[in-house]
Amino acid sequence: MQLQLSVERAADDRHTARLLRSWFGGAFEAMGGRLRESLLVAEPLSDDVLRRRPRHDPYGRPGEVWGHSMTGVRGPRGLRHDAKAFSLRSWTAFLQGLDDVPFTADLNVVTLDREGFPNALPMFTVTSALNEEFAPQMREHDGRWLFLNVGFDPNWLADPAYQKATLAFVRTVADDCNPAYGEISYDRGSGRTAFENVFDGRPSRTVLESRRTLRGYAWLTICPEEVGDRLGGVDGLRAGGAFVEVDKLAGGGYWLLATEDFRDFDQEAAERIFPVLAPALRAGDAYADIPGDPPYYVSRRNAAELKG
Repeated sequence: MQLQLSVERAADDRHTARLLRSWFGGAFEAMGGRLRESLLVAEPLSDDVLRRRPRHDPYGRPGEVWGHSMTGVRGPRGLRHDAKAFSLRSWTAFLQGLDDVPFTADLNVVTLDREGFPNALPMFTVTSALNEEFAPQMREHDGRWLFLNVGFDPNWLADPAYQKATLAFVRTVADDCNPAYGEISYDRGSGRTAFENVFDGRPSRTVLESRRTLRGYAWLTICPEEVGDRLGGVDGLRAGGAFVEVDKLAGGGYWLLATEDFRDFDQEAAERIFPVLAPALRAGDAYADIPGDPPYYVSRRNAAELKG
């Protein structure tokens, strides 16, 4: 599963750093689950595993939890990464280091496989990245867009308490940052929204239009203020009866929750949402249905049907 949020980088990096600390610290606490608990018991992990371990030696014993944080900074020779094995000390330093807004930042927590390598499930990741799309008219990367993501095990959402903690965390962040888009959905590791996986869409480009064209919808959809206003605001979004919750976010934007329980969100729910949001979605035909794809729960109808 993925929780994703896209926001515009503030002119003042102090605001962006505060947002990043809220994202990383809040996600780890609210959504890390038993992996977080195991990691806190296991810390401090040794940086020797990252720097001096022979390539074919395992990270640890099968079934143990491994974690590290990493930042990526652009320099004259490209992207330079700095990774640290997880400890409370390195975690505190990672959060403090976000004052100098990195190009990418990651927290990775993973289960060691039967050979002791970090390849087994469950996994938990928290990431941030600036947009890499090249804007020719600006002759530079359009780095004003910030992609925030949490990757986690779909089975964790079977727990209503986990759902509640996740939604509470997202709401706290979304209320504070006037997001351009957000959702909780199944993921293929591409950073695409569920809609973009079904209808094609490159996030580094669709985000540039995200305050005019809605990037998709899911169990939870965070709709930008400009789009939500065009769809009739709170009253217009509630009128279709597609959402159990429609709220205005404190900092701008709309909170749209399709069902009280994630386990009740299905294709039928997605079809109820489609006519409400279609006027703001990108028109186009869906990809052919691919057996084995995750259940994205997106209507395969062309939004052009309902555009004015």
